[in-house]
Amino acid sequence: MDVVTTRLRLAADYLKRESSAAVDELMVSAFHAVHTPAAGVGELDRRGEGTALPPTGGDPWPAHLSTKQEQRRLQFQEELQTLLNHERKGKSDGKALRRIAELTELFNGEQQAQVWWHRAALQGDPVAIMMLVDN
Repeated sequence: MDVVTTRLRLAADYLKRESSAAVDELMVSAFHAVHTPAAGVGELDRRGEGTALPPTGGDPWPAHLSTKQEQRRLQFQEELQTLLNHERKGKSDGKALRRIAELTELFNGEQQAQVWWHRAALQGDPVAIMMLVDN
């Protein structure tokens, strides 16, 4: 393995760790969830103890959302609209496009977010580039 390949591999490993941390942070802020290496992602109850999240494939926004969770969801939707308005005016950099991709993925699914991941990568965002390389 030559020096360039080694450095690229190290950079990719770093970006993967950083993006995993960003995804964990998004999960914590969006769903009040915690991630532990042993148990995976779980939700905190009122005592601060973890409980398992429901299996995937169900309604991502169940009817029993608390007011705080609903407010958080609305904040994310407002953030997405603000970012989209800035993007329409041509004021978005790679980081902003990546955030649009993250929020689009949260609300509309991975398939619709792919366009934004590609645009962020074209703007040079390292996390977006890493996400596209992994796919």
